[in-house]
Amino acid sequence: MVKANFNEGVLQMKIELAAYNPAWKIQFQQHKRKLENCFKNADIKIEHIGSTSVEGLSAKPIIDILIGVPDEEDLPDVVSALAGEPYIYKKVYDQALPFRRFFIGVREDVIDLYPNPVEDEGLTVAREHRTVHIHAVPVTHQWWEEHLLFRDHLRANPDDLKYYEETKKVLSEKKWESGNDYASAKSDCVMHILNKAKQLKTN
Repeated sequence: MVKANFNEGVLQMKIELAAYNPAWKIQFQQHKRKLENCFKNADIKIEHIGSTSVEGLSAKPIIDILIGVPDEEDLPDVVSALAGEPYIYKKVYDQALPFRRFFIGVREDVIDLYPNPVEDEGLTVAREHRTVHIHAVPVTHQWWEEHLLFRDHLRANPDDLKYYEETKKVLSEKKWESGNDYASAKSDCVMHILNKAKQLKTN
């Protein structure tokens, strides 16, 4: 969960991490079944990523899901398939990351509070309303490969899992202007672990 407060007119956020919860696996499977029913293409892949996918790792209790499509040209089909579902399409990110489509799953009782798609960069979906973050990318893109590699490496390497966990806890004690700032602050740690994972993979 993310708590916000005002300090001299600047909105600041504090990241609150929850201890690992086995229910996160169940929640992912529930969303996976729902998503599978949305797609007619058997080539679509659906993976659980992020901290909620790694046993023993604390996390913001929002499930991260990675959808893999055969090619970038298939991304509009993902947008069409999820239309009308409780997943809000954040169209504003398309320009910065044209190879990805990003969706926020929200509680069905609050979905009417948000336009779909969200095209206003300044409109934020409240954290307490979110259930999942969905990233749709081509399976040929490094985004797909690196997110799965990072997840699998943490699952298999307790020392790096501990290093990542400790980094997150230190950063969660600070205040941030946005969740993206918190994510950026983790980047050195993430890249260190990811580069190690790539090295091990090639050896």
